[in-house]
Amino acid sequence: MILETERLLLKPYEHEFADEIYRVVKHKEIADTMVMIPHPYPREVVDSWISYLQKSFEQGTAYEFAVFLKENGRYIGNCGLVAISKNHKNAEVGYFIDVPEWGKGYATEACKKIMDYGFKEHQLNRVYSRCMVRNIASRKVMEKSGMVWEGRHKQEFLKGDVYEDMDYLAILAEDYFKDKE
Repeated sequence: MILETERLLLKPYEHEFADEIYRVVKHKEIADTMVMIPHPYPREVVDSWISYLQKSFEQGTAYEFAVFLKENGRYIGNCGLVAISKNHKNAEVGYFIDVPEWGKGYATEACKKIMDYGFKEHQLNRVYSRCMVRNIASRKVMEKSGMVWEGRHKQEFLKGDVYEDMDYLAILAEDYFKDKE
C-alpha cells in the first residue's frame, strides 16, 4: 500500500531503505527534538527499527510510512500512526523530516495524509500528537493539520539531562469530517 499526496509518496518500510534512513536519522538536529531518536544513532539500529516497524504494521499497533519525494524518489523522513489504541479508537501521529527539507511543508502534507488514512481507513475517533514545547515548527505542523492544543505536560520527558515540557494537540473525527464538508 502506498499513500500519495501532491508531492510525496508514503510507503511501508522495507529493509532496502536502510541506508537512506540512516542518512536522515543520524542528524543531531533531528534527534534534538525527538523523544525516541538518540544521537549518535548507530547504523545497525536502523535494521532492527525497520523490522520493528514491519511487525507493528502487521499487528496493527502502528502504521508508520517512509516519506519519499515524488520528483526524485529520495527518502526524506517518516510519518505514521503510532501508539494505536484499537479499544479507544485513537492514535498518535509521529513524524520527522530531513533537515535540508525543513520549512517546505512536507511534514504538514504527510501528517494530513496520515490523519486522513487514520480516520477513513481505521475509523479512528481521535488523533493526537505531542512535541517538546521548544519545537515550535512541530507545533505549527500539528496546527496546520487541524489539531488544536489540549494541554501541556510539565517535565514529561528527560532528554539528556534536561526535563522537557510536552505540548499535546488533537483532533476528533467529528471535527475532522466537519472541516471536509
